[in-house]
Amino acid sequence: RMFAPLINVAEDPATGSASAALAAYLAHLDGMDSADFVIEQGVEMGRPSRLELSVRGQEVRVGGPCVPVMRGSLRF
Repeated sequence: RMFAPLINVAEDPATGSASAALAAYLAHLDGMDSADFVIEQGVEMGRPSRLELSVRGQEVRVGGPCVPVMRGSLRF
């Protein structure tokens, strides 16, 4: 989980990096070279999130629907 109290985020409703690691681990445990997973998080906190994960060999992809909540740019 991710916490960011300084920007008023008590807890992130979905954690893609942790979900990716879990998907890779589960695929490895089952001896699968490829696998697909769906992880739902944040339901109890009222911010349901759906992460769609694809494991193909050493590659893990995280996707799913999203809603932009912030936009910015960097100037050099």
